[in-house]
Amino acid sequence: MLRAFLLRLLVCLLTLAAGRFAWAQPAPPKAGDDPGAAWGRMTPEQRESSWRQMTPEQKIDTWKRLPPDQRQALRQKLSPEERDVIRQRMLQERGAGNPGPGRRLSPEERRQLRDQIYESNRAHPPHGGRFK
Repeated sequence: MLRAFLLRLLVCLLTLAAGRFAWAQPAPPKAGDDPGAAWGRMTPEQRESSWRQMTPEQKIDTWKRLPPDQRQALRQKLSPEERDVIRQRMLQERGAGNPGPGRRLSPEERRQLRDQIYESNRAHPPHGGRFK
C-alpha cells in the first residue's frame, strides 16, 4: 500500500515538474532591451488593448518613459475634440480627489506660518520632548 502511494506521488511530482516548463514565464528583458521598442513593435490595436489593461500608475510610467519627441508627436495627432475630452477628464480627476496645489503664500505669510510652527513646537514639543 505504501509502495503504491509513493509510486503515485512520484508520478505526480514528475508530471508537475514536466508541466512547469510549459507554464514558465517569459525571460525578463535583457539590459539592452528598450521598453519603448516593444511598444513600438505593437500594432495600434495591441497598444490600445494593453493600454486599457494598465493601472493608472502603469499608464503614467509608460507615458513618462516615452521620449519627449514621441509624446509631442502623439499630442499633435489628437484632434481638438480629443484634446478637450482629455482636458475635461483630467480636470474631473483633479477635482475628485486631488485638488492640486493651492495658492502660493506671500513671503510675509510664510514668515508668519514659520513663527506659528516654532511657537507651537515650543509649547508642545514633538516626540514629547524626548530628544532634548
